[in-house]
Amino acid sequence: MEQLIYTLLAYINNSLDKDINYSIATSLLTHNDKIEGFSLEAAAEVCNVAPSTINRFCKRIGFKNFSHLRNSAAIQAGASSNKDYEKFLHTESFELKLKENVKMIDNIKVDQMHRIVEKIHNSRKIVILGFEKNQVQAMELQKQLFLLGKLCECSTNLFKQVDALSVLTEEDMIITISIQGNILTKEFSIIDKIKSAKGKKLLITFSDNIQQVEVFDEVLQCGKIEHSAISSYTLLRLFDVLVRRYQKQYIS
Repeated sequence: MEQLIYTLLAYINNSLDKDINYSIATSLLTHNDKIEGFSLEAAAEVCNVAPSTINRFCKRIGFKNFSHLRNSAAIQAGASSNKDYEKFLHTESFELKLKENVKMIDNIKVDQMHRIVEKIHNSRKIVILGFEKNQVQAMELQKQLFLLGKLCECSTNLFKQVDALSVLTEEDMIITISIQGNILTKEFSIIDKIKSAKGKKLLITFSDNIQQVEVFDEVLQCGKIEHSAISSYTLLRLFDVLVRRYQKQYIS
C-alpha cells in the first residue's frame, strides 16, 4: 500500500494537466482503504470512468492492470502497527536497531564493496531508482556521487525513472533501492523494465528473499528486514561507507 500511495502522489505532483488520469489518481487516493476490496467495475464507478480507462491508467503508472494494482494495496510496504510505531519512537529501541544495521554494513565483504565501487567508477551513466519512502535518500546518493565526479540521474517521478532505463547501454549502471523488495514483485511492471535494460545492476535492500534476484549483478543487503522503520538512517550510513571506499580506491 505504501508504494501505491507514493506512486499516486507522484502522479498528482508531476501532472501538468488536471485531466482524467489526475482525477483517477485523486479518487483512488481518497478511497485507498477500499482498493483491496474493489473489483475493476467498482473502481471505475468510484472514479466515474469506464473499466478500460482504469486499466489504461494502471499501465500508465507502472502496473500491468487493475488486478495488479489492487494486489499491491495488500502489500504492507514498510507499514507498522501502532504497537511497532510506539516501540520505534523509544530511543533505546531505535539505537539498538540502528546499531544492528550498522553492524551488517560493517560486515559487508571487502571484495563485494570493491566490485560495487569499481562498477560505479567504470560506468558511463548511472540511474538511481529510489522506491517506497527512500527517494530522498536516493537523491543524497546522487549528490555524493556527483561530488566524486559521477553525474547520475535520480528522478522523484517514478515514470521518468522507468523511462530512463530504455536508453541505457552496457557501459551504464542501474542502482535500485528497494528496502522491502516489494516493488520488485510481479504486481509491478518495473522489474520487467529493469530486467530488459542494459548495463550493470545493483540492488540495495534489507530483504533476503528477493523475487527474480538473478536480474541483479550485485545484491547489497545492508539491514534487517524487521528494522525497515529505520531504513532512512541506515542508507545514509551505507552511502557514507560507499563514498569512503570510492575515495580510497580512486581519489586518495
